[in-house]
Amino acid sequence: MSHLSRPVRVVAPDTPCADVDEAFRTDPGLSCLAVSPRLTAGDQRWGLVSRGPFLTAMAGRLGYGRAVYGRQPVSVLADWEALVISPRVTLGQAAQRILERDRAARYSEVLVLDDDNGTSCLEVEDVLRCLAAELAHKALTDPLTGLANREHFLRQLDVTRGPLALVYVDVDDFKAINDGFGHSTGDKVLQTVAERLRGAVRPGDLAARLGGDEFALLLRPPVEESDLVSWARGMGQRLLACLTEPVHLGGRVLPGQASVGVAVTAQTPGDPGALLHEADLAMYGAKAAGGSRCAVVDGSASPCTITAHAPDRTELHAALAQGRFVLNFQPICEVLTGQVTSTEALVRWEHPLRGLLAPGAFLSDVVAAGFAAELDAHVLRAALTQQARWRAEFGEGAPRAVNVNLSVPGLLRDDLAHVVLAALDAAGVPPQVLHLELPEIATSAQLNAAASSLAALREAGVAIALDDVGSGAAGLAHLRDLRLDGVKIDRRYVAGMLTDERDAAVVRMLVAMAHGLGAAVTAEGVETSAHLQALRELAEERPGHLVHAQGFALGRPVPAAELNEQWRAAAGAVTPR
Repeated sequence: MSHLSRPVRVVAPDTPCADVDEAFRTDPGLSCLAVSPRLTAGDQRWGLVSRGPFLTAMAGRLGYGRAVYGRQPVSVLADWEALVISPRVTLGQAAQRILERDRAARYSEVLVLDDDNGTSCLEVEDVLRCLAAELAHKALTDPLTGLANREHFLRQLDVTRGPLALVYVDVDDFKAINDGFGHSTGDKVLQTVAERLRGAVRPGDLAARLGGDEFALLLRPPVEESDLVSWARGMGQRLLACLTEPVHLGGRVLPGQASVGVAVTAQTPGDPGALLHEADLAMYGAKAAGGSRCAVVDGSASPCTITAHAPDRTELHAALAQGRFVLNFQPICEVLTGQVTSTEALVRWEHPLRGLLAPGAFLSDVVAAGFAAELDAHVLRAALTQQARWRAEFGEGAPRAVNVNLSVPGLLRDDLAHVVLAALDAAGVPPQVLHLELPEIATSAQLNAAASSLAALREAGVAIALDDVGSGAAGLAHLRDLRLDGVKIDRRYVAGMLTDERDAAVVRMLVAMAHGLGAAVTAEGVETSAHLQALRELAEERPGHLVHAQGFALGRPVPAAELNEQWRAAAGAVTPR
């Protein structure tokens, strides 16, 4: 209460009422006096003399009040039941005690007494006014982050006039943070995101937490800006750079991961909720493209036309013919040296309405449409063509191999060996540069059906690896029954190996098993330097056997051109980040 209280004059209980009357009459701003305790009576209570009741008593009903009370001590007119509170009580506690008083005394001043008997006073109106403001603030504020809450954000969106930009932010893999490190760590991550968003907005903009791990910004573009989409794209990238900085929590470092969607409009939106939906869809497009990305849409023109539907073969053939299925490449490094030994080709779909889509957003639809084998062949040809370019430009500095995934339909095609060998021949690269990754979800019967094709490819020099070992129930059987050149450990075990001894034991077991079978081993999902260091220590325990790593700690999936620039700058090696 100290920030609301003000100094009060203290008088002794034997002070004549005439002296107090003089003080009130000569100082119109004096609203009350505190009366120190009547120690002679053993009473430790403080008294209060309020201006209005005191002057009324001194005037008296017939004008004889001063004659009656003038020479008497002020203690006879003091309120010895005055409310006295500590400066440490909260605003709500003070208001509660005020409202519990008798109605006649409810609006009398409140005395504030500290531990050293320092005395001040409060006006009840000030307390109630500040309490109302505090409650109004709490009603519009998210309690965890201090940002605006969803209700306040939607209210402001409804009254804001265009042009404007609406940003939707979602923390990537937040459930994994909560599950792996606990909800207290998750709360700290959300608070860190909120601080970064608060620091990124200008006065007049609004940052809010909509709920869970979702945030939103309501921004006003600069008045001189004519190309709103370009401005939004630059602003979104700056936000993304801020949000993807590592999160330092005590001795723990977590990767900053967020997907950002931005919807812009030059006019006042007719339906503000639809614009928010557009930003939400853009965010999900960024997340589907792999996360830690920003997608921008122009919400001025029929934002509701962006719809998700299952594509048919005609649409997929058209996308292939238009070159909309493109490749990103993620480095695979040997953990002790950091040398890039291979890259994995990862397909993306540049959808005309939904933006750049990651495999999880469309591969199930591709399989359902019966197009998976054709897409596999396209990815294979494009990956080998890129590998040939790297060998031509970087020579010995190029990665030795490229990893290409096979779907179950692609694995089962009768002409698999012919398609693969023809693609190698067309690209002009030897079979040894290709590592084919088999899906662990393939059943033993499916792998048996493809056995002759796989044997022909291995005989030609193509390496066969098993992807995502540990993600399904058939992994051990596949390790036993297949002749494998490589094994990739599922990311869920790598992610948990630092905090869960069971996950660490699974990783150690799979590394030992792969090495025992004569297969190379790659740990997927290596997200932090701590994961990378743990794998280095594991590799050092097994001299003569290589351990490889793949994940954001070494490099994100990016177009080939970005890897070209990295390798030119680093003389053919990627230093782990």
